[in-house]
Parts: sequence; structure tokens; C-alpha cells
Amino acid sequence: MNIRKLLALLLSPLFLVSSALGEEVEKPIGTYASVITRGAVQNKNMKGGLVRVTWSEIEPRPGQFNFTRIEEQIRLLQPNMNWTLAIHGGWTSTESRERTPSRANIARGRRRPLSLSPSWLVSDLHVETFSMSFRGNPVEMPKYWDPIVQERLKKMLQAVGNQYRTERLKLIYVPQMTSNGTEGHFNGVPSETLLRAAGINPRDRDAEKKFGDLWLQAATEATQSVLSAFPGKAVAFEVHELFRSTEIPERLISEFQEPEYEDRVGIGMWWISGKTTYQGNLISLLKNYQGDLYGQVIGRSDQPNRFENNDYTTVFQQAEELGMRYIEPWNYEFENRTFDKALQEFNASAHSKYATP
Repeated sequence: MNIRKLLALLLSPLFLVSSALGEEVEKPIGTYASVITRGAVQNKNMKGGLVRVTWSEIEPRPGQFNFTRIEEQIRLLQPNMNWTLAIHGGWTSTESRERTPSRANIARGRRRPLSLSPSWLVSDLHVETFSMSFRGNPVEMPKYWDPIVQERLKKMLQAVGNQYRTERLKLIYVPQMTSNGTEGHFNGVPSETLLRAAGINPRDRDAEKKFGDLWLQAATEATQSVLSAFPGKAVAFEVHELFRSTEIPERLISEFQEPEYEDRVGIGMWWISGKTTYQGNLISLLKNYQGDLYGQVIGRSDQPNRFENNDYTTVFQQAEELGMRYIEPWNYEFENRTFDKALQEFNASAHSKYATP
């Protein structure tokens, strides 16, 4: 923690309250499976797993909550395993070209949902959306900055937080209204589409700055909703370049180091590959970041072209260079025991750096 941040925290009422209560946030450490499966949990190098669920699954009707998908995944964990939570926001409808899920996706526990965010946001509450493409499919995306979206996100998060105050839950990702609802990107979406969705003239000289102002407002409001719903828990906001620039993620990273976030909000990087050619400027930015950093591996080890020099172990090297306390390899690695030694070594290194004495 840098001196500026430490002084600000010492002078903050939030710091005094936290000290008075004697509570310290316990953040995740080591390797967690990015998908929880029966096979993965048999690997002793798996310290926990990421529970994935869509907003549409949790709240099929306004104010009616269903935690079945969360419970199904938690039940697979061993008693000594912890879990983290990603609730995917995002598009409310899609014209999927994959009408029937492939056998490969079924085997990996993947199902293509009809929507990430509940369709009633549009049908009942009439939130505004904009048309874009996700993996070749046309989708309708609610606007992250829409007050109704933010209000309903807050109510949903509060319901989940009330249900899960368990000690084994170590981290919650902030839902985003983006391409996959957790990662902070619109890959493949033209800049003009995003700017016009925000009511900004793409020809304006400061058009991207105006979008950044709007995005920062929405992102911080959603983050505060997560903090409020899950007191005493660690939170992560996943970042990607926007408009092929690090300006917006840099503003977010700086914002989350302010005292009102109680040193609970870290940064997520769901694309660890060992490479520095993809979003290299953002990687350079994260190297100088002093806060908590959480990551997910970009793919499976049987996809060697996704990794630096076709070498999967460069993932762990990059994670350690960046100072990540926690990473999510795919369940494939735990199930097939492909790199047990590397998993074990990362766990030992992270534990020595971040575990409370």
C-alpha cells in the first residue's frame, strides 16, 4: 500500500469503524477452478472454485430469486474448499446461431443462455438497450448507466448477499453490462456503436472522454452496490482496454484505491496468457498497480497457441510477475492433472506472500 493511500485510510471514518470492529477482510489465495466440476474437486491443488451464474437465472421474475444454480455448484466443493462468485450481467436477448449446444460445451459444463440479464428489464421495465454483436450473434445490451438497471442490480445483489454471508465465500466480481457480463470489454463492437448508445456524437473531440465519465459513474455505482450487499468481503472489478486505450481502466484502477472502497476492491484480469502482445499497455499499467490483483487463465493448456512460446507455464510466471494473489485455471487442468507441479508451486508462493501469519 502506498503512503498516500495509507494516510487517506488512517484519516477515513471507514478505517476507524473497521478497526473498532476488529474485522479484517479475508481475500482468496492460490488456484481456484474457473468452473467447478466433480473431477476438478478431486485435485488437492484446487483451493476453491468460481461459482458462475447469470442474473437471469438468479432473478427470473422481478423480486423472485432462485439460488438453485449457486447451490448446485457449491455442493460439489470439498469441505475445505472456498468459493468466489461471478454474477454475469449483460445482454437481455440474443439470436443464437448455436441452437443446440455442442457436445464439447456440454462436457465442459457450459450452456448457452437465452439471456445474461433478465429479459424483463426490457419487457416489464422498459430499460433502453442498444444493438451489438457478441461472438457473431446479434444481442440487445441494456445501458450500464441506466438508473433502472443500477437500481435492479442493487436489489438483486442485496438478495444474494443476504443469502450468502458464509465464511467460505471469499470474493465477488462486480457484474457488468458488457459482452460476457463480467469482463469489462466490448470486443468487436465498433466504437461508434458504444458512443451513439451513450448519446455521444462520435465526431466530438472528447467523445471517448465523455463515454469514460459515464462508464466510471456506472461502474463505481455497481461496485458500491456489491460492497454494500457483501460487507466484509473482497470485491473485484475486471478491466479491459476500451477504445483500444488504457485511459478508462486506468481511471477505474485509480478510483478503487480511494478510501471509500475500504481496501476491499481489487482488479480482475481474465486473460492471463504469459503474452504481452495482447493489451500490452494495460499489462504494463497493472505491473505498477499496488492493490489486489485477481486473474483467470485465458484458455486450456491443450490450446498451446494461446500462450507465450506455446508454453502453458508462462501463465504462472506472468501471474507472479504481476503479483497476483489468486488465479483461476480452467477446470481442465485440475481434472486431467496436466500441470500439478506448477499449481502446487503457485499455491505455495501465493500463500507465503499473502497468507495472514
